[in-house]
Amino acid sequence: MRVSLGKQFGKELLNYPKEDKEKIYQFILHVKENGLSGLEGRNKSSDNVHKDDPEYLKKVKLAVQYRLWHYHIGIVEYDYSKPFGDRTSEYVLHYMNELEPKEIKVVDFSAHPPFRPPSASYLM
Repeated sequence: MRVSLGKQFGKELLNYPKEDKEKIYQFILHVKENGLSGLEGRNKSSDNVHKDDPEYLKKVKLAVQYRLWHYHIGIVEYDYSKPFGDRTSEYVLHYMNELEPKEIKVVDFSAHPPFRPPSASYLM
């Protein structure tokens, strides 16, 4: 699978702490070699927004329009009480899933909860 980086995220990634960059690069390498299967963390479509969220409709529309997904990257660390493949962490990577066949574009990184989709400047 092909992996690219959004322009804004790519610039910011250069300044991330070494440990965070390593986990993000491990994710990228894994996806290039294995696709999105066999990942340790929870990986899900970002259109699965809690119905009580005051911005529910806006978040769902954005997620559908840009095919947004998010992956629990293990930063700061995984919750090991959950099984492999469904582990959560404080931070997630946001990516566009298959805008082109067999390609993802990593566009943002943020704390979760609360769930915040990438802003417009990150979706380019």
